Amino acid sequence: MVWRNLPPEMQHTLAGLAWACWWALIGRSLYHANLVRQGRRRFWSLTLAWELMIAIGMGVVAGGAAEYLQLSGMAAAGFIAAISYLGPRSIEAVQIWAERKVGISDPKD
Repeated sequence: MVWRNLPPEMQHTLAGLAWACWWALIGRSLYHANLVRQGRRRFWSLTLAWELMIAIGMGVVAGGAAEYLQLSGMAAAGFIAAISYLGPRSIEAVQIWAERKVGISDPKD
């Protein structure tokens, strides 16, 4: 295996990325399944491919945030899955709320 020849730090980073993407995929799958259950989306559709890309992106972002917050094990896994379930639009809404709370104005205003 090529990855066994990598430095330990790189192996640790790649393992963390793989686990973050796995838990993000679980979170986005739960979101997708909820929309299917509500009848707002078909199970097999093109949007499922978009959900995969969102899951990878959210896994990287949430994995970095979990590391920053010094979460490990199942706490990190749950954090990544929850953030991925919420998705980018919910995260953006929280960011806008926090910016308004501290007095940062939108440059478009």
